[in-house]
Amino acid sequence: MKRTFFATLLILLLPAVSGYAVDAVGSSFGTLTTAQALGLGHADFGFGIGLADRTSFVGTFAYGLSQYTDGRIRIGLVDPDHGDTEFTIGADFKWQFWNYGVQTDHLFDFAVGGFAEYVDFSGWSVFQVGGHLIGSYPIILTKGGILSPYGRFNARLEHVSNGDSESNLKIGLNAGVAWEATATISFLGEFQIDGNDGVFFGVDFNVM
Repeated sequence: MKRTFFATLLILLLPAVSGYAVDAVGSSFGTLTTAQALGLGHADFGFGIGLADRTSFVGTFAYGLSQYTDGRIRIGLVDPDHGDTEFTIGADFKWQFWNYGVQTDHLFDFAVGGFAEYVDFSGWSVFQVGGHLIGSYPIILTKGGILSPYGRFNARLEHVSNGDSESNLKIGLNAGVAWEATATISFLGEFQIDGNDGVFFGVDFNVM
């Protein structure tokens, strides 16, 4: 039932996302997180790479602000085609309001949040801010670890400055899987459709 729900949602969203992603700049970071919050006082360091329309490398730091809320800072380098490698920075947060488990009737983990991202290319810059919905479903593996398929839908305002300024509403979709190999290491992989289309891979290390 849960897999059918995710598959149906993906089929319904793909045409809309593909249309709105035309001429969008898109995220240089990807999602690289599930809906599950870190928990109060817990922290992760992470690293990621994006093999998309723009190649990107990113480092992240995430911290649990409460039991069901966490925030994340992301700093990276992005290499557009026919351009110089540039610096990019972003931040996001999420609040997990559904928690899948034996003591709840929720079908999956579900979170809502917001994000912002800035990059300055040669001669033009992009600032985007928006909100996102993240859903994931944890599967406990018999040989240890947890496998969590996840997806994110976002709607954002992209403000492009290149002498003139222009702001447009864009949407995007990410879908991937996270593998919590141990209590301290997780691996993630996903695809993104938002204007910077491609695949993203990451690893997170729990340090607190």
